[in-house]
Amino acid sequence: MVVIRLTNRGDGDCAWIWSPIELSDALSEEIESKAGPIKYIVSPNKIHNVFLKSFADRYPHAAVYAPPGLKQRKVAVGIRFDAFFGEGEPKPEFAEEIDTVIITGSCFMEEVEFFHKASKTAIICDLIQRHPESEMKGFKGLLMKFDGLVGDSGSTPRDWRMTFWPFGKAELRKKRDAIFDWDSENLIIAHGTCVRSGASDVIKKALYWI
Repeated sequence: MVVIRLTNRGDGDCAWIWSPIELSDALSEEIESKAGPIKYIVSPNKIHNVFLKSFADRYPHAAVYAPPGLKQRKVAVGIRFDAFFGEGEPKPEFAEEIDTVIITGSCFMEEVEFFHKASKTAIICDLIQRHPESEMKGFKGLLMKFDGLVGDSGSTPRDWRMTFWPFGKAELRKKRDAIFDWDSENLIIAHGTCVRSGASDVIKKALYWI
């Protein structure tokens, strides 16, 4: 989970939540004390949704943003959605502070990537995975290494890469270039080691296959 304090708002600071984790009273109090009231809750792709409902139910005044493909899934039944990421949808209310790029072209899954402008931080979910090599042991470790998801050489899962063939690569390259244009200094990812400086080079290396 990522929490960002949004500050360029006429009605005061508020919290933006990415890919929520299990909610507790202690977590709720910490978020609100450090970042302000929760105003936005976002899911980056259709499979990162486990705790979305608990946050949406606890914060009925927060806007819940759905990525492409999530609303149609059975797991989304009962989740309140207030806005959607996708072609033809309005710009997010937080667009002044957080930019978005939607990874399209795959027949399996689309994913929304984010960029916090003030800190120059890219927030990427499954598109880039950099699992610590020290934790990749045994047969699972071999599979992860073969899949190109370990350490400094971490990239995109090969099975997801294949779903952009044969017609989605040109569209994907446009989205990749938009991410490169961010010139990110920092990188936060859902799976593996994040990057505190020089993230632009790390992102370019990870997305070489495109």
